[in-house]
Amino acid sequence: MLPRERVLTALNHEEPDRIPIDLGSTRVSGICLDAYASLLDALGLGPREPRVVDRKQGLAGPDEDVLEALGGDCRPIWTNPPSGGEPPIVQEGDYEVFIDEWGCRVSRPRARGLYFDLTEPAITEPSLEALEKFAWPDVDDPARYEGLRQQAQRLREESPYALVGHCDFGQDVLGHFLNVRGYAEAMLDLAAQPDFAEAFMDGVTRLAMRAWGHFLEQVGDLVDVVAFYDDLGMQDRPLVSPAMYRRMIKPRHARIIAAIRERTRAKVFFHSDGAVAEFIPDMIEIGVDILNPVQVSAAGMEDTAALKRRYGKNIAFWGAACDSQRILPSASLEDVRREARRRIADLAPGGGYVFAPVHNIQNDVSGEKTLALYQTAREAGRYPIASS
Repeated sequence: MLPRERVLTALNHEEPDRIPIDLGSTRVSGICLDAYASLLDALGLGPREPRVVDRKQGLAGPDEDVLEALGGDCRPIWTNPPSGGEPPIVQEGDYEVFIDEWGCRVSRPRARGLYFDLTEPAITEPSLEALEKFAWPDVDDPARYEGLRQQAQRLREESPYALVGHCDFGQDVLGHFLNVRGYAEAMLDLAAQPDFAEAFMDGVTRLAMRAWGHFLEQVGDLVDVVAFYDDLGMQDRPLVSPAMYRRMIKPRHARIIAAIRERTRAKVFFHSDGAVAEFIPDMIEIGVDILNPVQVSAAGMEDTAALKRRYGKNIAFWGAACDSQRILPSASLEDVRREARRRIADLAPGGGYVFAPVHNIQNDVSGEKTLALYQTAREAGRYPIASS
């Protein structure tokens, strides 16, 4: 099969020739810069200047020869930076700092800093008056969408790959609230200042619907998958209670996904880390087609065979390739291969599975392990799938 056909067959819950494979088609299934340099070395491709596709996370954009060597079946379509480019990074003592488009100050250590983390939220007072003064990002900036249709048309006409669309500011109803208010403050606001919290999340919802409208006007008929993000889980439990999610967040997710579905036939990919098993029926109900990343180290997500039995007819799984906390960085190559074979055996039968890392491959993962992971996908992922 050609890659696009392979991906769509799997997402339609049918068995293709082999499991589809992804690296780097989303901001949550990619590879960090040092890990990418190590992968280049393991592939014998030598050092090169990487493309940075997400500076907050330090993500490399995999080169075409790397994706072909690993068997990658997907390619991304990203929105562009705004007019004037991204906010500048400045040096302040031992830190690199910039103000993001939400007005939040983020920083990382200059010596071996990895992610930019929130250090000063944009809204410090939980009041409707403060919200009235808040400067929302400009999602109507035409520079964000310029040339996207031509890019997507070229990829559809000149390549065989499935296209995954990403609309900046088109997601993170809860996530943007946590960032703009600060995590502890936002969690308190959800319970103690619900009018303020819901007003902010309404603003994010309106912004997201506008952004998706602009994006899908350009590429809605050309993309195969659209990526939607909002973290709902911690390591051992949901980030908010199911009752709070269903009352305050789910209706807004539903509105955004309905707006997406009005403009495209693409499959809806929903990313949430952590212990989110309780939310899977809700995701299915509001129109999610794909769950990512299936964090197998989180509570309730470990038994991927059980997840497949319970939900596999109604939702596809994208991720789960290997426990990225304990096994991928620290275990042996054979442990990595064994883990990958197990997840393939659990999730791939009957289709409905795309092989990808559990979130981004971090800088402590060697190129040999990344290569072993993807080689195992090619070897063990051919149908019919062998049992684990």
